[in-house]
Amino acid sequence: MALLRDAVPRDARCGDSSPLARVMREFEELVKSFETGLLRSLEDSGRDGVRVLQLESDRREHIRREACRLAISDISNKYTRKHIRRSLNAAESEGKRVEDHLQHLSLSGRADAGDNEHLGSLHNGYFRLYSTELFDLLGQPTELRFGTLRFHKHRASPDTAAERALSPQLPQSPWVTVELALNDSFYVADSMETLPYHTFRLPTAPSLQNRGILSRKPADNGAFPAFDSWLLFTFLGNGCIKLEVPIEMCADVYGGRLRGCENEEVLFWGFFVDDGVEQ
Repeated sequence: MALLRDAVPRDARCGDSSPLARVMREFEELVKSFETGLLRSLEDSGRDGVRVLQLESDRREHIRREACRLAISDISNKYTRKHIRRSLNAAESEGKRVEDHLQHLSLSGRADAGDNEHLGSLHNGYFRLYSTELFDLLGQPTELRFGTLRFHKHRASPDTAAERALSPQLPQSPWVTVELALNDSFYVADSMETLPYHTFRLPTAPSLQNRGILSRKPADNGAFPAFDSWLLFTFLGNGCIKLEVPIEMCADVYGGRLRGCENEEVLFWGFFVDDGVEQ
C-alpha cells in the first residue's frame, strides 16, 4: 500500500513537467498578474472605500474573465511567434543548405545538371517568400505577411519604334518581367526598361551570381520610386531563390521601425510552387 501511495505523487510530478502543465502554470500566473493590475487600476480610480468594496463584490467575476481573456491573448501571441520562428528557421536552413551545396559544386568544378530543366520553367509557377530578417526587424509581429515572386518570359518582337531601336540587343536579351507582391503592395519590373544600359536574363542553370532588375509600382504610371528599388536575385536551383530587397522598399511596404533606414538589403528566401500542383 505504501508503494501505491508513493506512485501517485511521482506520476503527478511527471505531469507537472509536461508541456501542457507548463502552459497551464504560465496561464494561471498571467491571469493573476492581469487580475491584480485591473483591480489596482479600479482602486486607484475610486478612492472611496465603499466604492472599492462594491467593485470587489459586483465586478470580481467580470475582472477575472477579462484577465483570462488578456492571458489567452498573450499566450497565443507568444506561441504563434514561436511557430512562425520555427517555420522561418526551417525555410532559412533549407535555403542555406541549397546555397552551400551549390557553393561546393562550384568549388569542385561540377555542375548539377539535374536543375537545368527546372530553371528553364521558372515562369510556370511562382516563389513563396520567407524572411527571418524582416520578421526580426519588425519586432516579430504575428500578423506579418511576406509575399510571392513570379517571373514572366516573353518572346521579344520589335514592333514599336522603340523596340526596333533596341533590336540589336533583343536576341541576346529575352524579354523578362517580374511581379513581386509584398504584404498588400505590388511591384513590377521589366527587363526592357533598362536596355541597353543594363541587361537582365533568367539563367538556365543554378548560379551563385546575383542578377539585378529595377522595380516600380504599377500605380505610378511607369515612374520609378525616389528610393532604391533594385531587386537582386540569386538562382540557387532545387526550387530555391535568394532575393535581396532594399530596406527602403521594405519600409515603403511595412512601415513601422523600418522608416528612415537606408543603404541596406533585407534577405528573403523563395521556394518554387509549380502552377500545376497549386491547390
